[in-house]
Amino acid sequence: MTKTETYMAWLNEQGYRPELDNDQDIAFKHERINFVLFANEKDETFFRLMVPFFWELETEEETERATKVIMKLNTDYKAAKFYIMQNDVCVAIESFYGQVEDVFPVLGRQIDLLASAMREFRQVMREEAPKPPLAQA
Repeated sequence: MTKTETYMAWLNEQGYRPELDNDQDIAFKHERINFVLFANEKDETFFRLMVPFFWELETEEETERATKVIMKLNTDYKAAKFYIMQNDVCVAIESFYGQVEDVFPVLGRQIDLLASAMREFRQVMREEAPKPPLAQA
C-alpha cells in the first residue's frame, strides 16, 4: 500500500471522509475546518498536516498585525507553526516518522491542535482589529 493509501484508509476508519485534491494531496474536514495531509511519496518519513489559507490578508496593516500574532502563537504552540503564503495565513505541523503508521497514535491530537491554533489566531485577529470611528452626531 502507498503512503497516500495508508493515510486515506486510516482517515476513513476514523470517519473523516478524505478525498484526493487536484495535486493528489489528501483533503478532509474536521469541525468544518479544511485540512490537507501531504503524502509525499518520495520521502517515506516526512509528514505534513496543514490548515491552509484560513485568513486572507487584505491590507498592509492587517499583514503587520498578523505577523505579530503569528510570532506570538508560534512560541505558544507545540509543533504547530503559522506562516503567510500567497497573502493568506496557514498553520501546519511537519515532522519525520520512522514509518507511515507511526503518526497514527498522535494524528488525532495533531488535528485537534491545528484546529485550536487556527481558532485562536482568528480570535486574536478579531479582538485586535482596529475599531471603526464612532459616528459624530
